[in-house]
Amino acid sequence: MVYPTVEQLYEGMRERLKLSLLNPTVLLTRKVHSGEIHRPGLAFSGFYDYFAYDRVQVLGKTEICFLNKLKGASRRKNLAKFFSFRIPCIIVAKNQPIAKDFVEQATAAHVPVFRAVYRTSICVSQITVFIENIMAPDTTMHGTLLDVYGVGTLLLGKSGIGKSECALELVERGHRLVADDVVKIKREGDVIIGAANEVVQHHMEIRGLGIIDINAIFGVGAIRNRKQITLTVTLDKWSQKKEYDRHGLENQTHDILGVPLPHLTIPVRPGRNIPILVEAAALTQRAKFIGHHSASDFNQRLIDKMKSETPQAKRAVSGLFD
Repeated sequence: MVYPTVEQLYEGMRERLKLSLLNPTVLLTRKVHSGEIHRPGLAFSGFYDYFAYDRVQVLGKTEICFLNKLKGASRRKNLAKFFSFRIPCIIVAKNQPIAKDFVEQATAAHVPVFRAVYRTSICVSQITVFIENIMAPDTTMHGTLLDVYGVGTLLLGKSGIGKSECALELVERGHRLVADDVVKIKREGDVIIGAANEVVQHHMEIRGLGIIDINAIFGVGAIRNRKQITLTVTLDKWSQKKEYDRHGLENQTHDILGVPLPHLTIPVRPGRNIPILVEAAALTQRAKFIGHHSASDFNQRLIDKMKSETPQAKRAVSGLFD
């Protein structure tokens, strides 16, 4: 698990939330251990049994008003207890003023205090998304990712099987390239997102041609920066010794970062039009999204037909699947 530092949070959210650092002498090296945000109203009242101190502490109007009511020894005791925890940072929302002694104690405890222009709800949602994006599990895979009819299709297979050539044909047909050769994968919740490596983004390596720039050749309409992966297709060299799915009744999956994704294996041999098969696979998967499963529907119609026919007709129909 990658935990972002407060400095990463500040750099990433400074312009978005118009953040200003109120105690610039404090180092921004502490790490945030959760994407969830904590509003420490109960902590300020003295209840620390379930104080989520390792998260970003956001002070809204309620927390600031309560702090302003604390006076004397009670205030000093509460703030001393609050800053005894290793808090990563504090963000004061809605450009609210914060008491001088609060900032001084935060500085003494090495806790950065930021002020944001936007209201509390915006701060909470923006910070949560930013931190969870950094903390999301990620990996890289050898393959080619395309947007085919709106379906994020990841082509897999051994080197030299023809993934890039297939992708080039699909781009020429009007589909969009996301990444070739090296695909950066990130899990966001139960969603798998693929993107290109920044160095080779929008480029493809074609044996015999070398490196080609898809953006320069086909235009911006032929590329995407990232795409949710909803289908994986393995291109496999044809072998008579292997059994391939002929009916489409088996629901095969390919696991990426713990998320099972629909998977197909397409045997490759001379004469087969692989790009059109990938298009058909993407359209079939798209149909499944709206509840239409061609193989299952066809199988059910055959079963219904067999129930209503003679024994001879049943044997004839069943022979379709032998």
